Amino acid sequence: MVFLLSFANSQVFLKAPYLLYPGNNNQMTVIWQLDTTLSSVIQWGSTQTFGSSQVINEYGIDHQFKYTISGLNPGTKYYYKVDAGSIGITGTFITSPPELESNINFYIYADTRSHPEVQDNVTGRILMEIDSDPASQTFCLFAGDCVAHGNNENDWQHQFFDPLYQNSEILKASLPFIIARGNHENCDSSSNCGNATIFYKYWPYFFANGSSDGNDMYFSFDYGSIHVAVLDQYNTGTNNPAQLSDTQLTWLQSDLAYTTKPWKFILLHEPGWSAKNTSDKEHGNNADVQNNIQPLCIQYGVQAVFGGHNHYYAHCLVDGVHHFTLGGGGAPLYTPSNTSGGTVVYAEETFHFMKVEVSADSASLNVIRPDGSVVETIELHLPLNHFEDLGCNEKISIYPNPSTGIFTIEKHDFEEGIISVKSSAGEILLTTKVTSQKTKINMTNFSKGVYLTEILLGNKLYHNKIVLN
Repeated sequence: MVFLLSFANSQVFLKAPYLLYPGNNNQMTVIWQLDTTLSSVIQWGSTQTFGSSQVINEYGIDHQFKYTISGLNPGTKYYYKVDAGSIGITGTFITSPPELESNINFYIYADTRSHPEVQDNVTGRILMEIDSDPASQTFCLFAGDCVAHGNNENDWQHQFFDPLYQNSEILKASLPFIIARGNHENCDSSSNCGNATIFYKYWPYFFANGSSDGNDMYFSFDYGSIHVAVLDQYNTGTNNPAQLSDTQLTWLQSDLAYTTKPWKFILLHEPGWSAKNTSDKEHGNNADVQNNIQPLCIQYGVQAVFGGHNHYYAHCLVDGVHHFTLGGGGAPLYTPSNTSGGTVVYAEETFHFMKVEVSADSASLNVIRPDGSVVETIELHLPLNHFEDLGCNEKISIYPNPSTGIFTIEKHDFEEGIISVKSSAGEILLTTKVTSQKTKINMTNFSKGVYLTEILLGNKLYHNKIVLN
C-alpha cells in the first residue's frame, strides 16, 4: 500500500489528522488540532482525486477540529486530505468490514510514555507489516500509558503527537486507535491524579459509557466477527488499587453475555497475570482481574485479555484464557523476573507489538520486535462445538432448498442472531438479523448456483449449502 500522508515543515498543525473509529462500518472520524484560528477543509473519496469535501470550523477553546465522514462502503479503502491555510495533509483508511467478516488482522501495543523515538521504531515496523499486508490496515488497540503525565498538555504534544516522529503520525492517520486509559493518563507532573480530562479531550470516543470529564472510559465495539471490551480500571477514582467499579463490572457481564461474536477480547492496562516474581521494579498481578474479570472470561468464552503496565512482553495462560502483557511500546524496559513456569508461558525484556490474524475458526497472535523478528506466535482455536453442520441439527431448518429465490430459515427454539450468505469463494453477499422464529432470505436477484449460509446464534456458528435454481 502507499501512505499518502505528507507533513510540511509548519507549525499550523499542532496535531496532524488522526482517526477515531465511530463504531460502525460506514463512517470514519478524523480529528486534528491547529495552533491558530483557521477554518479547515476536509476532502475524501475512494480515489486520490477525492470527490467530496466539507468546510470545518474549530470547536472548543483549543483550535480542535473533528469531522465524521458518513455514507461510506464497508471494507473499502478511502483517501482523505485536510487543508488549513496553505498546508495540506493527506492520508488513507479502510472502513470496518461487513458484520460477519471473519478474516481480520489488527495490531496492539502499549506503554510508550516519554520515549517517542522508540515508539517510532515500533510503529515503523507496524507500517512495514501493513505495507506487506494491506488488508491489515484496520485498527490498533493500545493498552494504556501513552504519555508520562496524562494531565499535562506538553506531554501529549511531544510524546504522542510530535510531528518529528513520522512513523507514529502516519500510523495514527491510517488506523483508528482504541485506547484503554492507563494510570499515567490520570496524573500531572506533580503526581496530582484525577480524571483523564486531557486524554478524553483528544480521544473522545463516541461509544464510551462515561461523561466528557474523562472518567468511566469503558466501552465495547464490534469489528466483523470480533468483539472487544475496553475497560477503565481507574473509574473508582483511585489508581491504587486499580479495579472496576461495581457499575462497570455489571456492565461488563451484560456486555459479554449479549454479544454473539465468536471472538471476544478484553483490553485493559493492568494485567491480572504477568511475569513478576520477586523484582521490586515490576508491577504485581492485578487482583481485580483475577477475582472478578477472569470468571467472566471463563463464563462467556473470552479468548484473550490484552494489557500493559509492565514494560516487557509476558504471556500467561490461566484456565484456557490467555493474558498478555504488551508493555514494549517505548517506555524504559523492565526485566521480567519469571520468564516461564506456572502460569507464565513466556516472558522477555524487549520492545514489541502484537499482530492478531483472525480467521473463521482460528487466530494467530504474532509478537514482533521492531527489527521484524518474532518473539512468540500463539495459535487460538474456537471450540469444536462452535461450528455445526445444519444437516446434523434438527432445531434449524432451511427450506425450500433448492429454491428459485426465497429461502426460509426457521429456528425452532428462537434466539436472536445473524445470518450471512457467502459465495463459494467466501465473499459475504448478504447479511440479515434473526428477529423472529422464521427469517426469509430473498435471493431472486442472485445468479443461479451454490451458496454457503452461516447462522450465528449465541456462541455457535451453523453452516450449510443452499442451491439457487
